Amino acid sequence: MSFYKFNRGDILRNTFLAYPEYNFFIYEQNRYINNNNVVSGAYSSSITNAPAGYVNLYELNINKDFSKESIYPFVLNDKGQSFLRLSSLSSASQEALDAGTVITGSYPLTSSISYYYFAGSSTSKARLKAIKNITNFYTMYSPHYAYSSSVLNRDYDTTNLSLITIPAIISGGGLKRGSVSLKLYVSGALQAQLEDNRQNGELIQVSGSSYNGEVAGTVLYNEGLIVITGAWDINSGHSEDYGQGLASPKWIYFGSSISGSVSTPSSSYDLSFKAVEKVPNLTLLARANRGELNYSNNPSFIVSSSVNMPVTGSKGYYENKSREIKNIVSASYTGTSGSFEKITYITKIGIYDKYKNLIGVAKLANPVRKREKDYYTFKIKTDL
Repeated sequence: MSFYKFNRGDILRNTFLAYPEYNFFIYEQNRYINNNNVVSGAYSSSITNAPAGYVNLYELNINKDFSKESIYPFVLNDKGQSFLRLSSLSSASQEALDAGTVITGSYPLTSSISYYYFAGSSTSKARLKAIKNITNFYTMYSPHYAYSSSVLNRDYDTTNLSLITIPAIISGGGLKRGSVSLKLYVSGALQAQLEDNRQNGELIQVSGSSYNGEVAGTVLYNEGLIVITGAWDINSGHSEDYGQGLASPKWIYFGSSISGSVSTPSSSYDLSFKAVEKVPNLTLLARANRGELNYSNNPSFIVSSSVNMPVTGSKGYYENKSREIKNIVSASYTGTSGSFEKITYITKIGIYDKYKNLIGVAKLANPVRKREKDYYTFKIKTDL
């Protein structure tokens, strides 16, 4: 078997950007991703082992019987070494375990979008204050990002507003600019819509009422956050309890029924966006040089009439050194062959680590003929 080392320039590392589309439809404490219902599994009510509207990270333990088998994370206790300190265990608890004790976790890890409402009079705004610096930083794109602005006559600390969070399990590397859309429905009829069509983070009302063109919030693309400040009535002829008492639908109530304590049977919400997925990619260039890789251990490589039986005895081990290689070069006439040439067919390429352990196999769709005069470069690509 021939082994070849990858040379400089034969290993290329890249990152590709993908933009998967997501649509969340919210109605009465239920979330539906891309209009899909929950599919029942053989061992649980959900084949993904995740609640409705939730994403299973890496799609682990799909349709698994947890009483018999499952994938789970684990570490060996290192007697309290800091680099293996587990946040779920106190220092004393971890120290009490014997060295080498297996500490396990559980999969799947799931998450979904969340809704938070902040009343202007509330003093519990730790989650909102945590993004103060980043919102102020983004004022270079739009003044509407400002946490406090005298021009807009607004201060997040005293304004009624809401926050929609999109976890990294879904948003990946953030949200794509210009892809965010919010739609609010009452009794199935579209009342108003927001879009970030300027791609500067401003959520502008594009349909629904006399407030069209007004900015109702901002999008923090990299963080996967949507801050909604639009507090005008979208339909003054309708009222429900959106968690803050009986009121007309407003943008700051968008998604309020995600909370298990809020019921708005007439209102529903639609959130669409494109996530940014950064996919690390490895490209390997495997070369088949001229005059190389033209011998095969396949028995059909040798003429069938050649003696192929090794001889062993008390004095040694002997093989026939003059076995004839089968000539498969085609000729212009029937019953004959062309001038002899060693020909092989490449069907697979094995990838080995530095210890010559096979770690991957690349299969060709069709065998590639390799003559002594041929030179090939095979491009092998894989996502990491």
